[in-house]
Amino acid sequence: MSHTDLHEKTEQRAYGQKKTAPAKTYPTEIAKPTTPDETQETEEQPKFQTWYKGYLTKSEIYERKLPDGLTSALRIDGPDANALVFTDDGSVKILTGKRNTEKGSPGGGKLCIKTWGQQQEHHEKSDLKFNYGSDKDKQALTVLCVGDYVEEVKGGTRYINATKVLISATSELVLEGQTIKLQSDGEITMAAPAINTTQTNKKDTVSGEKKTSGAGVDVTEQFDPRSNVVWNSPNIQWNVSQDYQQIVGGCLHQSSVGGAGVLIKSRTFGYYAGTSTNAALAGTTAAGIYSSGEMDLIATGNAFVAGADFDIAAAKIDAVATDVNLDAAKVDIVGSGDVSITSAGNVRITGTLIYLN
Repeated sequence: MSHTDLHEKTEQRAYGQKKTAPAKTYPTEIAKPTTPDETQETEEQPKFQTWYKGYLTKSEIYERKLPDGLTSALRIDGPDANALVFTDDGSVKILTGKRNTEKGSPGGGKLCIKTWGQQQEHHEKSDLKFNYGSDKDKQALTVLCVGDYVEEVKGGTRYINATKVLISATSELVLEGQTIKLQSDGEITMAAPAINTTQTNKKDTVSGEKKTSGAGVDVTEQFDPRSNVVWNSPNIQWNVSQDYQQIVGGCLHQSSVGGAGVLIKSRTFGYYAGTSTNAALAGTTAAGIYSSGEMDLIATGNAFVAGADFDIAAAKIDAVATDVNLDAAKVDIVGSGDVSITSAGNVRITGTLIYLN
C-alpha cells in the first residue's frame, strides 16, 4: 500500500472513529490479565500524539505521521465526527458530521459561517459541487443578495449549462454585447405587448415558411426619398377580402411575359384584369396599355370613356359586337389600301352632304 493510500485510509478511520471518555476513578493496582499478552509491530503503522481529549463532548486534538516520516497532519475532532485537518502539504480540510434528523436539528451536518464580509483569492482552479440532498424543491444552491450583484470574467468565457435557464427581472432586463447571438435547435418564442427594434441594416434568411397572423394594421413607412422596395419571388399571391388601393406619385409600369408558373391555371392571357362590376381606366396625364401580342378588351357595358384624346394603335383590330355606335363631331377613316364594307343587310350613309371622289 502506498503512502498516499495509507494517508487517505487513516483519514477515513480517524473521521469515523468512536471516542471514549476518561474514567472518573482509577485503580490502585495493576490488573491481572485473563489472557496471554499480545504483541504488535508498529514500524508500518502511523504514529499518533494526542494533545487533548475532551470529557464532555469526546473531542480530541492530536497529530499523526505516516511511517515515511514526512506525511503528517494536525487534526481537531469535535462531537459527531466533525473535524478540522491541517496537512503537511498546506491543505486545510473541514469535515462536518453526518446529517442526523433524529436529533431534531434542521441544520445538522451543515457548515455555518457568519461574518462581516469576506475576501478570497485563489491562485489555482476552484471546483464547487452542490447536491440538493433531501430538499423537497430539489434546490442545490440559493443565493440572496440584498443589493447589487456584480460578476466579472476577465479574458475568458462564462458558461451556463442547464436543462432549463430562467432569468426573471421585475423591472428591466438588459443584454449588452458587441455581438449577440441567439441559437436554438427548436423554436424561439417572444411574447410582449410591444416589440421595438432599431438597427442600421436588417437581414432575414428564411428557408421555410414565413407567416404573420393577427396584425390589425400593417404599416411600412420609409421617409428617405432614396428608399426602394424590391420583391424577387417566383410567385406572389394577394388575397384581399375588401378594398385594394394603390396611389403612385410617379409612373406605374406593369409588365407580364406570360412565363411558366404554378398559381394561375388558365394561361391564355399573359396579362388579365377582370371584375364582376364596372371597370374604368382613367388618368389626368397620358396612360397606355401595351401588348406585343394579342390583347382582348371585353365588356358588357360602356368600355371606354375618354375626356381627351384616345388612340388605339395595333397591327390588326378585330371588333365583334351586336351594335356598334360611333357618336363624334368628326370621324376620319383612312386606309393605305382597300377599304371594304361588307354587310349581309343594308348599308346606309346619311348626311347633309355626301362627297364621293
